[in-house]
Amino acid sequence: MNRFFLLNLFIISFLFTSHFALAQGVPVTASNIDLTSSSNSPVPGQKITITARSFSIDINSSTITWIIDGKVSQKGVGLTKLEISAPSLGKEYKIVVSAVTTNGLSLTNSITVGSGSVDMVTESNGYVPPFFKGKLPVAYQNNVNIIAIPHLADTKGVEYDPKTLVYQWKKGGRVVEDQSGYGKQTFTLVGDIIPREANVNVTISTRDGTKRTTGYITVSYDSPSLNFYVDSSQHGPLFNSAIGDNIFIGKEKETSVLMVPYGFNKPVNGIGNLLLTWMINGYEREELASNESVTLRSPDNTAGRSNLELTIKNSRDILQTVSRGFSASFSANKESSNLPGLSF
Repeated sequence: MNRFFLLNLFIISFLFTSHFALAQGVPVTASNIDLTSSSNSPVPGQKITITARSFSIDINSSTITWIIDGKVSQKGVGLTKLEISAPSLGKEYKIVVSAVTTNGLSLTNSITVGSGSVDMVTESNGYVPPFFKGKLPVAYQNNVNIIAIPHLADTKGVEYDPKTLVYQWKKGGRVVEDQSGYGKQTFTLVGDIIPREANVNVTISTRDGTKRTTGYITVSYDSPSLNFYVDSSQHGPLFNSAIGDNIFIGKEKETSVLMVPYGFNKPVNGIGNLLLTWMINGYEREELASNESVTLRSPDNTAGRSNLELTIKNSRDILQTVSRGFSASFSANKESSNLPGLSF
């Protein structure tokens, strides 16, 4: 019984001593103060907020000192937030925060803030004509290559070679393991039969993880489109000016028209899986089903107008379909080049 009494006395004495020592200011480890940034990968000049939190003391009543690269930035009671601009590319700020409670307890921690950025470039596999300089919206069921162009630099301001960085790609918040890894600068987004937006982001870091940046892009889908162009016998397709609602067949009495299916999944040459339905004045012309161009001829000594319409469907990628038409006007007078009410 005496041994039991002595054991309990020892436990009570140990607990009391431990509690008393803490009240006298036993050093508190840095893990008792947490520092978080409003952005883990800010771009140069971006406004960010560093927040200090603690679950071991009342930090809001503590005197808090913020030091940036050895210089006091701010000091005061309850100053749990610090707002700064991210440094220029390749530079870093070392931020140290200390909190002293009314009982004299002292906590400290530090965080390093750098900067970086990434450009996200998309390339669709949808068809465009040769020498096309524009950029089309992504069509339904296109495959899209997303290329990350990172801007991360060492302390001398020299940017890292993108091929030497590590890429973690995510789609819809989930890591795509087979497309992530060392040097994997390009992510392929495979066209889906469900036409919904795709959210893709990438975290890019050095091999040792000391430098990192994040990029984000939303890929939206749209219908493919169709344009018609005059196919000149002397100059070839006149891609500088698409045919509008009407074309006038002048004194030459003959005009060739080329159709261009923008955004469709088709080979550079030929129509691939495309099904073409040409309609002239409401009648289907089956003999034109494989023609990318048609030649329009006006009848002799007759004035009038004919309506042409083309419907294109992709037999494999069923969401790719479009219809468009125009009218062709012609005059009985071979010298006429201007008919009232027509636009050419």
